[in-house]
Amino acid sequence: MSSKKLSRRDMLKIMSAFAASLGLTPIMKLYAQSAEATPETTPDPDVSTAEELELTEEEIEKIKALALTFGFAMNHRTDDFINTVIVGGEAAAKEYGITLLVNEANFDAAVQLAQVENLIQQNVDGIFMIAVDGDSISQAILKANEANIPVIVVGGPPARGQILSLMNSTSYEGCYESCKFLVDAVGGEGKIGVIHIPLALETIVERERGTRDAIAESNMRLVAFESVLSQDDALAAAENMIQANPDLKAIFATWSLAINGALAAIEASGLDIKLSGYDAEVAGFQALHEGSPILLSLAGQQAALQGRTGINGLCKAILGQEVKSKISVPTLLVTAENYKERWEELYPGVTPPWGA
Repeated sequence: MSSKKLSRRDMLKIMSAFAASLGLTPIMKLYAQSAEATPETTPDPDVSTAEELELTEEEIEKIKALALTFGFAMNHRTDDFINTVIVGGEAAAKEYGITLLVNEANFDAAVQLAQVENLIQQNVDGIFMIAVDGDSISQAILKANEANIPVIVVGGPPARGQILSLMNSTSYEGCYESCKFLVDAVGGEGKIGVIHIPLALETIVERERGTRDAIAESNMRLVAFESVLSQDDALAAAENMIQANPDLKAIFATWSLAINGALAAIEASGLDIKLSGYDAEVAGFQALHEGSPILLSLAGQQAALQGRTGINGLCKAILGQEVKSKISVPTLLVTAENYKERWEELYPGVTPPWGA
């Protein structure tokens, strides 16, 4: 599983807090539905965990002596997740005496290719990349291969070229668990809409699969599935869903800006529509802190840990240590019951939006 399962007491507390707004009376039945386990996945022998890739003190000293330079090639910097990945990478780089060069492509594959080529020309020792598109990064990876530069990619593997490892959050489990929490909270029946992100990356495909599986196991009817790349478009998509389906029970959003747009649309509608999503960023945490009757759950990616683990994986490879073909970082379920604890886990050392 991707996160610790809530206890019976925890679940009952959450349901008691939301019972009035949900219009539900059979709390024990709802708890029984929510307590079902996420489908088990078979352990993959080719997966490294973040914990396994942590450097020893001896390895850190060896890395410091090498005076390395790494490149971070990010697909954008428009949300808290990407910025927190960078913060995690920068903190690890500083700890290890590594120079870190950070680039962002604003969702433009051609720009990202040019940035990777520039990193190669600067003779970086390793590259950590969150690709714009899994199908469009092959040329960049091939150029890095020619220069013998190890590359760790987040999202999806390239069509051509060799990468050191593919890193992902447990996207399927995160979306399944958060969407199931939503589905169970509204009684498992009625209409639901989904707002997705149109990127051809393995992790995005897994988000969709986890979402659809959670809905398919219920009696809910998926009446709209929209893919958007901005918060404004997510707002418009949610407004259209609500207008076309005034009896809509719930919306699930598979990324942060879609959550923000859907939340604004539901608030403006004045209707009793519930929302959950994948990604746990500042706006979502603030809504939970304020006791939003709309937002029920989030699946939080450990972004800072991903950035740190990217640095660690590259360091391990340079030291001749094994890095498996995949790196997995678990997601954490965030609810009204545990959001303060989860903030500390997802944003270590960062003051929460509600203050210290």
